[in-house]
Amino acid sequence: MSKKQATGVDTRAMLPLYVSLFVSLCASFFPWISIPVLKYSQLPVTYTFWEMEQCVKNIQTSIEMGGRMRMELFEAGELEMLHKISMGLKGAAGLLILFMVLCGVLSYTMKKKSLGYVRFAFVWSSLMAVAAFCCIGAANLFINERMGRESNFINLTIHSYIQLTAWQYAQLILSVLMLIWAGKLLDTQAEYEVQKYIERSVKKDRGVGKRTLTAMVLILVAIPFVIFFGIFFLNDRSEIFISLCIIGLAMIPFFMVFEERKPQAREILLIAVMAAIAVAGRMAFFMLPQFKPVAAIVILAGVGLGAEAGFLTGAMAGFVSNFFFGQGPWTPWQMFSFGIIGFLAGLLFRSPGKRSGSRKKEWRHKILLCIYGGLSTLVIYGFFMDTASVTMVGQDLSWQAFAASYATGFPFNVIHGTSTVIFLFFLTIPMERKLDRIRKKYGILEV
Repeated sequence: MSKKQATGVDTRAMLPLYVSLFVSLCASFFPWISIPVLKYSQLPVTYTFWEMEQCVKNIQTSIEMGGRMRMELFEAGELEMLHKISMGLKGAAGLLILFMVLCGVLSYTMKKKSLGYVRFAFVWSSLMAVAAFCCIGAANLFINERMGRESNFINLTIHSYIQLTAWQYAQLILSVLMLIWAGKLLDTQAEYEVQKYIERSVKKDRGVGKRTLTAMVLILVAIPFVIFFGIFFLNDRSEIFISLCIIGLAMIPFFMVFEERKPQAREILLIAVMAAIAVAGRMAFFMLPQFKPVAAIVILAGVGLGAEAGFLTGAMAGFVSNFFFGQGPWTPWQMFSFGIIGFLAGLLFRSPGKRSGSRKKEWRHKILLCIYGGLSTLVIYGFFMDTASVTMVGQDLSWQAFAASYATGFPFNVIHGTSTVIFLFFLTIPMERKLDRIRKKYGILEV
């Protein structure tokens, strides 16, 4: 195989092109600034960079009309300063668009040779997003000071008057990821190496420990951070954006399975089928509150397909099913709750030797799995969803509020846990046998 840099369309090299296109669209058309206090007025709530001056005028109008922002009018010098800031942001946005168009062209045509230009473009994109974040923070500090309000963390986040939309945070995240992975993405020679695609029976996946560690960090640190970031900084209820971030993070350890070999469609399809079964099960029992088989299906996916696949199945099931039951700020919490139940099930009950063989082993495994299912649904799912209910109400976060939420939600959690035990009791052995047979027959998701 030639060592020359590959030319033409390369899968990995297209990612910087797509991200540069997304950033260009964000800076050109998507609203970055949100003013929730204008929600019930006749004025627009969201603004692009090109509407900064109109944004300032509408804030002024809202104050004059006696809206929620009751403070002294802006002084002439302050308005002039805001005008200069808006012009600077407009100019920076225009340059960013030009750089991103150039970045997309170079990443497609020159690939690895364009690495320096690509990184410069995404550095600019990251700095632009950070600058917008700082400007909004300074504006909220100014408004709180004028209104005589304390500039604490809550008033600057949950109760802030000016916010950034999910588009800005998406741009920041993608730009940072491009800075980290641009070198590997543009070095497309690896896509053409024959040794990359050797037989799986000869070269086994050796990334189990790395994947599990990565998954634990993402699940226990990154995903909770994303959820709480959405609570405090995305007060416009961007639950779809948060949900997509959770799914993206959940996919990272799962796709690490394919790091040393070619992925097969049937491997991904099996995860999709398990998530679809969970969604269908939730819809089938819609008339019975909290009596759902979702947790049981997710647990079986984690046991049969691995911890990473279990979390991904749970996250997908929570996200897709809410297209029928209603999306809202509770969706990321449900995705995380179902996902972590499946992940822990995969870690605790993964070994096939401990659950198959004699009938006694199978029954012992089923009883232990039922106990785990009932407790995990009652404690883990119930705890996270009751915690979410307090944050969604928008009241003060106090121990009394959390205690009241846990007490009122306990009967419903008991019903949910009981239903999980019932479904696991009848589904464990037949579904695990089928999943084990599929894995062995097609050699998929081997770990």
